[in-house]
Amino acid sequence: MDNKLIQFLQMATESSPVWLDDGNTIAYIRHDNTGSHIWQMDLTTGEKLCRTTEDTRIWTIKSVPATGDIYYATDSTGSECERLYRLSPGQTNGSEIAGDPNTRYFLGGIMPDYNIIAYTCNLRNKATFDVWKKDLLTGKAVMIKQHSDNYNWPCRDALSPNGQYLLYNKLRGENDNALWMTDMTTGETKRIPEDDVISAETEAVWRHDSKGFYLLSDRGGNFISVYYYDIEFSDFEQVYSYCWDVDGLALSADDKYLAVSVNAGGYTELHIYDIEANSEINQPIPPKGVLSRYQQMSWSPQGHKLLFTLTSGKRPEGIWMLDIDADRLERISEKSANNEQFLIEPQLCSYKSFDGLTVPYWLYVPYGIEARNLPVVIEIHGGPEGQEVPSFNGFIQYLLSEGIAVVAPNVRGSTGYGKVYTHLDDVEKRLDSVRDIDSLVTHLIESGTADKNKLAVSGTSYGGFMTLSCASRYPHLWACAIDTVGMYDLVTFLENTADYRRAHRESEYGSLEKHYDILKAVSPAAKISDISAPIMIIQGRNDPRVPVTEAEQAVNALRSLGRTVEYLCYDDEGHGIAKLKNRLDCYPKMAAFLKKYLF
Repeated sequence: MDNKLIQFLQMATESSPVWLDDGNTIAYIRHDNTGSHIWQMDLTTGEKLCRTTEDTRIWTIKSVPATGDIYYATDSTGSECERLYRLSPGQTNGSEIAGDPNTRYFLGGIMPDYNIIAYTCNLRNKATFDVWKKDLLTGKAVMIKQHSDNYNWPCRDALSPNGQYLLYNKLRGENDNALWMTDMTTGETKRIPEDDVISAETEAVWRHDSKGFYLLSDRGGNFISVYYYDIEFSDFEQVYSYCWDVDGLALSADDKYLAVSVNAGGYTELHIYDIEANSEINQPIPPKGVLSRYQQMSWSPQGHKLLFTLTSGKRPEGIWMLDIDADRLERISEKSANNEQFLIEPQLCSYKSFDGLTVPYWLYVPYGIEARNLPVVIEIHGGPEGQEVPSFNGFIQYLLSEGIAVVAPNVRGSTGYGKVYTHLDDVEKRLDSVRDIDSLVTHLIESGTADKNKLAVSGTSYGGFMTLSCASRYPHLWACAIDTVGMYDLVTFLENTADYRRAHRESEYGSLEKHYDILKAVSPAAKISDISAPIMIIQGRNDPRVPVTEAEQAVNALRSLGRTVEYLCYDDEGHGIAKLKNRLDCYPKMAAFLKKYLF
């Protein structure tokens, strides 16, 4: 086994920080050579303590600084049927507070008396999520609002500080993501704002007097802006907008400062606004990198210390703290033991696709090598409503160290470039995004970057669908391909994906009822016999998003055609390979596969 690759896979990262007291102790998620666990750190002494022992995927982490309790959601099989746990001070591993092996739970928040939690779950009906609350002292759970539609996913800061309201999204698509509010006492529910406009309202953060909240919305134009909603007057107004999408918010404990993260072409710009003065403050600027929209920012309960997770192409995820009062920015996480000098930050490039559309991509070039006539892996992100950003990826850095360049495009359909760009691949336009990859290959060869005989395509989830599509529709381009949890047939995918996901996915791909023929025509299954390159297919057996039957269909079809196919299926994984033991098995095999056919 390649020790260099193992070092990259076991490189420590720390993320998702929350406060455990007024401003001295934090909890966070750490990934290292022991797996994924919750840790805590005393910021005064630097003392660290591991609080969980099982290596499992931790989906969310919340805290109650007044009690020091940590609440988190995790699943051990990859099924995404998360169980909710409470980890009290002095305790190692949490006590389960809500869980069922066939039910998905989303934690909404903890009531002001700290003994009642609010959440949504699909216990009653697997196709939808109802609003519940549970008394942790008595164990009694009560349904507050029954739903008949899909999702109803709590916002990150879902529960109002006074415990009266819960905010959640009825997710149908990236730009069809309505915000709703339920009164946790009466069950009365209404949309915010109260209209039927197709739009996305997300990432709400409450004022601490519960009189209103800031949120993100795309209804004002092509990009996502910051809005404020007043509870008493039902006012909904735009307060900050940019020529890029806003992707994160955090409001200080005294409601004085609002932190806003802006996705400026992939890198993050952090803005801090003084709400009282209605002006942006001049604070120390974080290093160039990415504050992920999936990692919360967290203000201290006292004072004005802001915790956030920062990463970049050559910078593993780490925790940083901005202290507004002290005018100080510092890195809380230790630097990686690996020499960051030899890690690679990508270059932002672009090309013209077949119809003249400008498509951005990130180019990773091996250290000390000119970008000329290189073996190249084209790595395609999932989603498709997702975005490739310059965040750290240990496997990419390993490939670079072996002399393989990596190109990570944001083909049409990606987010981050406005609503118009996001919808350029919907339904009957699905294959236009695949044509973007054909145009990318032409660009890389004509510019002299890529060796035309040493090209591979790879991707996960929708990126796996793209991989299979590229390998089948442009077979002459590829030396090999790697599909991880990708869709083979969009019809069977929609028929077998988790019930609550179907309507959400149909808004992107087309519906089984209205677009059956299109779904069949644009699927890799329609052109599977044209695949000629060796292909590796990777799958988690418990995947609720892209069921294992998609991989099995592809593998069986390719083997019946006599094609070269390697199949890796992990019995205790879901949508992707999360557990360290499985990563240590999977990624060396991926590396060996790529080197076999690219060198």
